[in-house]
Amino acid sequence: MPIYRDLRYAARQLRKSPAFTLAVLVTLALCVGANTAVFSVVDTLFFRPPPYSKPEKLAVITTVRRFRGAVDVDTSQDGAQWEAVRDHANLLDAAVFGAAAGVNLVAQNRVEYIGNERVSANFFRVLGVPPLLGREFTGQEDVPNGPRLAVVSYRLWRTVFHSDPRILGETIQLRGEPHTIVGVMPEGFLPPADTFDSDPLPIDVWTPLRPTATGEGAGNNFEVIARLKPGVTFQQADAQLQSVLRPVFEQRMRPGLEFAERAMPFQSGATYEIARGVRLMWGAVVIVLMIGCVNIAGLLLARSAARSRELATRFALGATRRAALRELLCESLLLAVLGGALGILLGSFGLKALLLLNPGVFEIFGPVALNGRVAAIMLLVSAAASLVFGLVPALQATSLDLRSSLSEGGRASTWRRGVWTRRGLVFVEVTLGVVLVAAAGLLIRTFATLAGADPGFDPKNVMIASASLQDARYSASARGDRLFRDSLARIRQIPGVVSAAVALTPPYARPLNECASQVNGRPVNNCLVNFIYATPQMFDTLRMKLLRGRYYTESDRASTLPVAVANEAFVRRFLNHGEPMIGSTVKVEGLEWRIVGVTGNVQQKNGMGGDWGPVDAFPQLYVPVSQLPDGFFAGVHLWFSPVWMVRTHGAVPGLIEKMRAALAETDPQLPFASFHSMQTIAGRALQAERYRAVLFSTFAGLALLLAAVGVYGLIAQSVAQRTREMGIRLALGATPSDLVRTAAAPGILLSLSGVGAGLMLAAILTRLLKTLIWGVQPGDPVTFVAVGFLLLAVASLSSVLPAARLARIDPALTLRDE
Repeated sequence: MPIYRDLRYAARQLRKSPAFTLAVLVTLALCVGANTAVFSVVDTLFFRPPPYSKPEKLAVITTVRRFRGAVDVDTSQDGAQWEAVRDHANLLDAAVFGAAAGVNLVAQNRVEYIGNERVSANFFRVLGVPPLLGREFTGQEDVPNGPRLAVVSYRLWRTVFHSDPRILGETIQLRGEPHTIVGVMPEGFLPPADTFDSDPLPIDVWTPLRPTATGEGAGNNFEVIARLKPGVTFQQADAQLQSVLRPVFEQRMRPGLEFAERAMPFQSGATYEIARGVRLMWGAVVIVLMIGCVNIAGLLLARSAARSRELATRFALGATRRAALRELLCESLLLAVLGGALGILLGSFGLKALLLLNPGVFEIFGPVALNGRVAAIMLLVSAAASLVFGLVPALQATSLDLRSSLSEGGRASTWRRGVWTRRGLVFVEVTLGVVLVAAAGLLIRTFATLAGADPGFDPKNVMIASASLQDARYSASARGDRLFRDSLARIRQIPGVVSAAVALTPPYARPLNECASQVNGRPVNNCLVNFIYATPQMFDTLRMKLLRGRYYTESDRASTLPVAVANEAFVRRFLNHGEPMIGSTVKVEGLEWRIVGVTGNVQQKNGMGGDWGPVDAFPQLYVPVSQLPDGFFAGVHLWFSPVWMVRTHGAVPGLIEKMRAALAETDPQLPFASFHSMQTIAGRALQAERYRAVLFSTFAGLALLLAAVGVYGLIAQSVAQRTREMGIRLALGATPSDLVRTAAAPGILLSLSGVGAGLMLAAILTRLLKTLIWGVQPGDPVTFVAVGFLLLAVASLSSVLPAARLARIDPALTLRDE
């Protein structure tokens, strides 16, 4: 068969040019590998159907707020919004779930810390996933003061209850209260979930939610999902939602603020928060692929020029141009298949690295893996790219002028005809490379700014352990205060422990937001403040800086005036000029707290949104545990688990086991959930920024390498074609440095123009990064100047290195060879 002979001939030709073949295969493998890793994530999030029945009919109810030109899309709803949807949106079958949190399970004579998600009646029916055993909750059960019921996961059923089919009706202790098991979910069920926890657990138990407009749903703490009823479109659902939510929104209107409620397709809603970053990552890796394709096109053009005399001779002897074109395209096809296969193999490792770099973020619908569909698409992309970019060189090679090709030695004639094409390709490489390097520079500066911020405390030698107080036994703040004092007293007796304390959230974690409704008796408009309860020893344990006044102490009890310690950011935000720092009052949670001290700022994870950074020094109030209202103390643990902070003299052998024993002695049914060093928590807070900086730096480095290879190849080929000319110049009196400058100049000038065009394009495209960068503007001049100098330096080196060979030529030998 002709195609078989063409492939065999193409393989022989490629073996004869190992340097060319290796260069193309490595370029393809790197570019296809990067795209395979990223597209596996993209496919899982955006193209693979979620693991629920008829997912195209599922929706996430979202609120769109417009205020002074800014648009905010919020997938969270409060209790009033949920009740309006539940009671009046009859085109939808709706359900709701709250933020997942860890809870304490006592069952089968064992105590475990497991993930719990509170869900409404019909939650599983809306998703289209019925329980494997039993049933889900009914509307009559999902009401305030309703029965305590539980649906457990397949994993929990297998590991704790040993797959006992008689599990239905069994009682377990959950959150310190008895719950009756009414259902078991099937194996592999992955629910949609939201969490405030920086160390989330898989969900093992579901309990009734029971939200109310004035109770647990007072904040935007719920996610509403819905299934469109038969024949209903998303547009019809949007119109009804806007109608039924209008009375709720009218109570919240202020000048310039507009609300809209809509049903967003489930896949879009579930991935909304990470979609922009993933699409930018996808765009970056596509640019890498484009640069790689341009590089391959340049290599193929150079190869066609090198083979021009061979082809001209074959044409003169009777070979057809069609046959030669077919052979050249077969070479491109072989390279595509081999390079694509290597790229897919490389991509499988790249995907593992990508998931390790940003763990738990992309697994919204289940594990992210390289599947056959992605591999097939990548092979097709590789083949299409190689054939498309190989077509122009092949056409050029088969359209030779025989007389000039044979009389001029072939290569020189072809090289002159294709020089502007190759220069154009190198220009495109440099331009696109500048865009990626500029984006990487902005993301690196963002991470460096955040990582370099003063933490406001000493994070070294501090262990953080969390435990769930979502427990009926600790519904009163006095009970919690006693637990903290007793367990801390035992922990402080561990050899090597310097100090210990408990707080609602540690630094670098997402804290509780509350509203400081009044300051010194006057109302406050922008009232959000981080509100953290802590035992008095926290300030010394973290070695925070006291700037004014005093810290509260054990003598500040429930029977004394409520006191608080504010931070610098709070003072700047809420106190007017002339108002005293010490003695000012703040109204939060219905109580008036008197500020007795001011401490330095510590870094916290952003839970406020707005113009704050992903980690920043937010306005913050610290209050004693003993002075908290019981309702607040019990309610806050639905969302947050308190942490025990332990400072030690360096490493303490067996510290974790000793801390577990200390807490077990205090309460045998209260296990610690997790242990992390404070430095680990600080690192996790910047996980997304680190991941983007590393990822884009990798892509930028690859683009820089390919652009350098492109410039090097262009000048190297020019030097090879102009050796005789340069020998003549050298014989006529030119100096070696003159020859080097002459040969390198086109590459440097081409790179200069590419850098200029790239910076202009980067100034436009880097605006897409605006929501991902902090402490630097998209068109930051320092970054852009540094990027320009870096690209020019690399391009200049890539031009001078091959040109430097001219300084070593012997004119007599060169002229004699010619």
